[in-house]
Amino acid sequence: MDTAFSTNAEAFEYACTNLNCDIELYKALPAVVMDGASVLKAQGGVQSEPDGTQHAILQVASADGGFLVLARTLGPKGPRLAVGDLVAWIPAQYSAQLAQSGHDERFGWVGVIFGTLEPRREAGSWVGRAKFE
Repeated sequence: MDTAFSTNAEAFEYACTNLNCDIELYKALPAVVMDGASVLKAQGGVQSEPDGTQHAILQVASADGGFLVLARTLGPKGPRLAVGDLVAWIPAQYSAQLAQSGHDERFGWVGVIFGTLEPRREAGSWVGRAKFE
């Protein structure tokens, strides 16, 4: 079934309430780029690194409405991220030490932003907008 959403926020809410968003290694999950200043009292928005990669605070879809993680783009080539973008986040490992610094144990998941997503699903999958390399 194909489904189009009016906004990225609507697509994110759909994922939280209708999809299996259990964390599994290397299983992509939809997430929204957050304003770090408003959610973690961190530096706001998306930050660029000297190597061209970007890092951001994401709210990853889950049955309880989402959880926060820190994430970096897979590579330097790709679109400039902005607060509110819908992205594909892939968990790669868990850090108990990082988890202790957050208010939720899931903050310990370390992963990458694989690419941006359209607020649309086709044939049971999110439609990709652009990927990072």
